[in-house]
Amino acid sequence: MNGNHFDVAIVGAGPAGIFACFEILDQNPQLKIALIDMGPRLGKRKAHEVMSGFGGAGAYSDGKLHYTPKLSHERALHLVTEREYVDILHSIEARFKKYGVDSDYYPRNAEEVEEMVEEAEKHDIELIVRRAQHVGTDLLRVVIKRFQDYFIESGVVLLDSTRIEDVLVEKGQCVGVVDAKGTTYEAKKVLLAPGRICAKWLQELVDKHGIGQEFGMVEVGVRAEFPESIMKRYAEALYEIVLKVRTRTFDDIIRTFCTCPNGYVTVEDYRGYVCVNGHSDSEHGSSNSNFAFVCEVNLTEPVENSIAYAESIAMLASTIGGGKPSCKGWLI
Repeated sequence: MNGNHFDVAIVGAGPAGIFACFEILDQNPQLKIALIDMGPRLGKRKAHEVMSGFGGAGAYSDGKLHYTPKLSHERALHLVTEREYVDILHSIEARFKKYGVDSDYYPRNAEEVEEMVEEAEKHDIELIVRRAQHVGTDLLRVVIKRFQDYFIESGVVLLDSTRIEDVLVEKGQCVGVVDAKGTTYEAKKVLLAPGRICAKWLQELVDKHGIGQEFGMVEVGVRAEFPESIMKRYAEALYEIVLKVRTRTFDDIIRTFCTCPNGYVTVEDYRGYVCVNGHSDSEHGSSNSNFAFVCEVNLTEPVENSIAYAESIAMLASTIGGGKPSCKGWLI
């Protein structure tokens, strides 16, 4: 058997690929696993390489860990029961703890949080409370580097800076992948977990091979930055403030998302357009805070492709901004 034959090939070394690799190693450490990513491994990733590489975009994110099956977590509940999902969350929490995460837990002060929930209800707003930890962008990379070291020590073949172009198909079965240089990697099982930077690539791939797909809803919005005092009370009690509103005019659902107390707004480059994200270091050194303010968009026939829809908005915004994020100031 040469070096390009594997039991399992995982494309994408972000959170999904990493925890799939953990699961396989836990159940059968004898399997030969390839973990493939278009970006470099940690230790080689440069500051501007935010979107790809070992750890994925998550390696440069805020480091918020959520342990309550709400919001985006709910999208998995058609695959497993809520009880099963909670068990998975507990195992993920234990994994992070094993590799060095010892951050404080939220929410704090149950009585004050209940007051906040009631205050929101009086204004027809839902305040979503989730059990969470904040690791911090700086410390999260340390933890993920420990993940990477463990995989290498366990015999996982880490193929970084390797862009996968296509899958190999024989008799209707996926038997491997091929990279941009034409190198093939045969595998008994293939898992594609390319992350949001390659969502379009994955869509084009399944179209090419006649694989069925369903489009979910997409969230489109802006990121707001403001003095940290504005949401200090909420941040100290909950860390992330998720306020959900159904508008009276169009019956749309809008909400805050990815709150970064005393954090920074950062640029994400998607190769052709840019978006923004937010993060906070463990020391919370900024005098400003920020969050995303997004609207849920559910498309129906004939326009169902939520990936293309969101991408078109991002590309238009990038054009208006001259290839940079567009900024607007508000007086409140």
